[in-house]
Amino acid sequence: MPDGTVLVSEEILDTTRLAPCLDLIWEDMIEHEDMVAGLDVTWYQYYSSDYILLLVICTRIGCVLIRFGGFIFGHLPQWLQRFLNNKNISFVGVHIKEDVNRSIRNNLPLEIRNAVDVGELAADVLHQPHFRGLGLGRLATVVLEFPLRSRSSRMAQFYYTGFPWLEMNEIESLTTDAYAAYKLGKKLLGF
Repeated sequence: MPDGTVLVSEEILDTTRLAPCLDLIWEDMIEHEDMVAGLDVTWYQYYSSDYILLLVICTRIGCVLIRFGGFIFGHLPQWLQRFLNNKNISFVGVHIKEDVNRSIRNNLPLEIRNAVDVGELAADVLHQPHFRGLGLGRLATVVLEFPLRSRSSRMAQFYYTGFPWLEMNEIESLTTDAYAAYKLGKKLLGF
């Protein structure tokens, strides 16, 4: 990560591996009283008109990348929905409310009980209204004082072709964004 932290990242392609992974994250959150999770929600075009939803959840111990679309579109696994609806966890990220609304339009009911937009949070906590309009990279640079490279244009307009896994540079870009959201949330929420 930009601040020198080394994190483990796990890409979940098989939803049967999701519950044990979320259990591990939850147990660590309780043990360390760290109830903040960075969240990056990314939509990719799938062939011509369908979309793939990629959730990246990042905590102190690492990041998990969870992909939805195609054959499993239409619902979230129970374990994930329960995790996202946990009132004790603050899920921090950029434009979370817009992502939730988009998920509903794309027939994937994504519900996040305690979603916190880091731009709004930074604006309120630091009394800088213009922070509401900043992207994640700029917020990380200004608030955390470490430079964060913006996601490449290739990542921003990724056209999913059905390849079963992400490339290493794609994983790094996605996890860096979720990690920056996590660090911003921890600092601004006072954890």
